[in-house]
Amino acid sequence: MRTIGLLGLVVVALLCAAALAPAVAAALAAIGFSFTFSRVWNRVFQVVLIAGLALGWRRLDLGRPGDLGLVSTAAVRRLAAGFAVGLAGMTLGLLLCWIGGGLVLQVRFPDPAKTVRKALSGLAAAVLVGGGEEILFRGVLLRRLMADCGGRLGVVLVAMVYGVVHALRPGRQETLEAGAGFERLAGLFLPLGDPAVMPSVLGLAAFGLVLAYVRLRSGSLWYAIGIHAAVVAVFRVGRLFVHLRPRPRWLVGPGWPPLMGGVAGGVAVLTMFVLAWWLLRQHGARREPQRA
Repeated sequence: MRTIGLLGLVVVALLCAAALAPAVAAALAAIGFSFTFSRVWNRVFQVVLIAGLALGWRRLDLGRPGDLGLVSTAAVRRLAAGFAVGLAGMTLGLLLCWIGGGLVLQVRFPDPAKTVRKALSGLAAAVLVGGGEEILFRGVLLRRLMADCGGRLGVVLVAMVYGVVHALRPGRQETLEAGAGFERLAGLFLPLGDPAVMPSVLGLAAFGLVLAYVRLRSGSLWYAIGIHAAVVAVFRVGRLFVHLRPRPRWLVGPGWPPLMGGVAGGVAVLTMFVLAWWLLRQHGARREPQRA
């Protein structure tokens, strides 16, 4: 199955990131850039994976733009509607955190100009992350796994992969430098042995199921991109104005990304599903024709 080849490509990208990230982090530090090692590792992994997908696109039959849901006669409207759905769900989740004592209003930077720069940077990141991850997970992977494994199983597998991938942590730079290739790869999965990360994995998987529902129900990827971009925007821009406390954990979730795995995150995801269902029902959303 081509799915095996696609998953093999992901494993290779993980290995390459484990091998290259320490050197890239050291080089960036030498020229004055102070990025966290986790951030460097994530970027290296993304670059390697994108390059691998581009090279193997035809061989793995990863689809045309129409197959991935990217061709639409109302892309902007669907993107905006999805963003509104995601923003509404996250706003309700944050409101619950505030009521429960897990959130306080707090401006992060006293300089307004810096706040504006950070906010614009956060919005740009939201578009890139939301679009990139949706094309990969609800576009490429969902299409490929549904074709090879069947509809329902494919949806569930993509949702679980989405949750697991976000739980992976590269650890410290020294740890990766000291280990061999497969030891480095095994180290990435160590966090999955910690029961504390399971709520986040399940919360993200539930979010992935909602995004898959929207993608399949509408036949378009743009709604899902809008919802995902709104969630990332709340994380990246919202933290400039509010502080999310680590307690109560049952409410705010166990860690990054915030809310996911907590009651507030569950309410946010459920709200997104209900609003998306209502939106698609009201607009009589029909599947987009599959065309290049």
